[in-house]
Amino acid sequence: MLEAKRLNKAVVPETLISHPSPANLQCTRLAVHANEDASSCWIYVASGSRIYKLQIEMKDSSVGLGKESLLIPEHTQVLDSSLVSRCPHRSEIQSIVLAESESKDCSILGSVDSYGHLIVSPFDDSNTYLLGIMVLEKAAGLGWAGLCFNPNQLSMAAVARSFWKSIDIYDQDIHLRTFIP
Repeated sequence: MLEAKRLNKAVVPETLISHPSPANLQCTRLAVHANEDASSCWIYVASGSRIYKLQIEMKDSSVGLGKESLLIPEHTQVLDSSLVSRCPHRSEIQSIVLAESESKDCSILGSVDSYGHLIVSPFDDSNTYLLGIMVLEKAAGLGWAGLCFNPNQLSMAAVARSFWKSIDIYDQDIHLRTFIP
């Protein structure tokens, strides 16, 4: 059984995201990357057509329990915040996914918007963004879109689109297959 060791809560600066967007009910617009020493972590949040990055302090904390074993978060500091400029979507982002490569010195941030446009941006430990991959096909119909990487081969991604009722499989920027029920 999983047990929470830390639960922290931080306030996103209003200067970073002045007008947050609600998106779709099923969207997943949050990704977390913890540092190896567990002193801080990077939080990636999508709002509108942009992705924001926040560094959150993760000092030693405990999990508070409230009524009926409800977890109570501890307030923490935002150490750094910025806009991720390597994900230029034209419509509202519906899903973001963060994956670590096998070499552990490079991570991959994937995002898909309401049109199903996929952008994959690798970056290294110094948070320098490398050349990204953009797939901009099927630009008709708005709606929810989801994304996941193949854990055994991070160059492969699956994009689910609610409007098309389909799942598309990509290997880098090459479309391999479409599944339609």
